[in-house]
Amino acid sequence: MKLVFIHDGPLFYDKEGNYYEFAYHELYERYSYLADEITFLIRTKPVEGKSFTPVPPQIKVISVPNFKSPKTILVNKPKAEKIVEKCVRENDYFVLRTQSSIAQLAVKYIRKYHKPYIVESVGCSWDSYWNHGLLGKAVAPYMYFKTRSIISQAKYVYYVTGKFLQHRYPTKGVTVSCSNVVINAPKSETLEKRLARLDGFDARKKLVLGTAAALDTRYKGQEHVIRSIKALTDKGYDVEYRLAGGFNGAQPDYFLRDLAKEQGVLDRVKFVGNLSADKMPEFYDSLDIYVQPSKQEGLPRAVIEAMSRGCPVIGTSIAGIPELIPKVCLFRKGSDEEVVKAVERMMKVDLKRLAKRNFNKSKEFSREKLIKKREAFYDIFLAEYRK
Repeated sequence: MKLVFIHDGPLFYDKEGNYYEFAYHELYERYSYLADEITFLIRTKPVEGKSFTPVPPQIKVISVPNFKSPKTILVNKPKAEKIVEKCVRENDYFVLRTQSSIAQLAVKYIRKYHKPYIVESVGCSWDSYWNHGLLGKAVAPYMYFKTRSIISQAKYVYYVTGKFLQHRYPTKGVTVSCSNVVINAPKSETLEKRLARLDGFDARKKLVLGTAAALDTRYKGQEHVIRSIKALTDKGYDVEYRLAGGFNGAQPDYFLRDLAKEQGVLDRVKFVGNLSADKMPEFYDSLDIYVQPSKQEGLPRAVIEAMSRGCPVIGTSIAGIPELIPKVCLFRKGSDEEVVKAVERMMKVDLKRLAKRNFNKSKEFSREKLIKKREAFYDIFLAEYRK
């Protein structure tokens, strides 16, 4: 059987035609449970260098042109329609990830040809568009109701949160609550190293904050951490802010670097670039506090990954983040002052106790536990359609 995963992406490709990614490295293993052949129907863009994770060669890639902008919609939308319809006709099963224009385009053809599909609800369309400028605010209501309609009509829905997305995008279909984030069971020596680091921790000497997210996605909120740096240094903290991530857009957007320069803190902001999956543990281990300042999320992978390293985490009180970290670690989105207050609260809590709590909480997302849960859901789907 042949399965297609549908999402906006993007994937990246080099001059030799090899594909790279930084967010999909476990999908081949996951979807191989459902089908023998896996295809990604997704946007692609060229990249120089190979700092990403290679896409497994067994995955076929069908590139869809960008039709989301006013400049490209008239030319590229008809092309995308033809590509998507042909793909739907020629394949058997489909996994649609919400917040994807390609998925929203594909669903009408999937229904037209009566093909089985699963919807993955991984984030809130309203939050995503509302926090993306004036045009985003204008589009947000339409995208919200469009997403609600798709999910409400789906027979199978995979939610990555425990409560948030289920409440906002309900369905009468078969559901599972199962994070998309799968980690290897954390090792005790990882926690021991974190606790040893905390023995010598003094934020007045050095306080390393960090965030892992795309640098040109405004709703990720890194700007509020950058704006908080001066206030924190004025309070006596020797702050360094490390950002892991690259650019999703066609052209690099250096607004965070420009903001750091404008704020006079460029020397305290370190852009470490896109890191492959095997380099991320080292990044989290280099931090004193991981910060998730997002204005929109599902259940953020980076928070769980940081927790699995025993790293103290603070984050905004949105979406699935409150399902992961204690109330004392939450702060209001979109506020520089709230970031400062959250950091100061961390100086008053027992960081060793918090590190242990985060480490143990992350075990809920171990590969063994989530695979059992996910495959039980897939078995129900396959029982109906595999004949």
